[in-house]
Amino acid sequence: MARPLEQAVAAIVCTFQEYSGRGGDKHRLCQGELKELLQKELPTWTPTELRECDYHQFMSVLDTNKDQEVDFGEFVRALACLCTYCHDYFKDCPPEPPCPQ
Repeated sequence: MARPLEQAVAAIVCTFQEYSGRGGDKHRLCQGELKELLQKELPTWTPTELRECDYHQFMSVLDTNKDQEVDFGEFVRALACLCTYCHDYFKDCPPEPPCPQ
């Protein structure tokens, strides 16, 4: 049985592949594919009031090589930043009480 981290890596790869290529190149996300991925896969983390120009700005931040698409490396770096943000946010929280055994 796969461990949780293995499942998470597989989910990241499969999710990227599910959305990439809908507009042509299966190795990159265009802005529309990225928008759909964010809205459907991270709905509670994507504000519903984001405008098209907000997605364009987000795309330009992720698109480090400025080719107007987000490749898998750029996508993974964005997820790493998201994980870092969550880790930093929660590291100062008081610890949960231990689970009763």
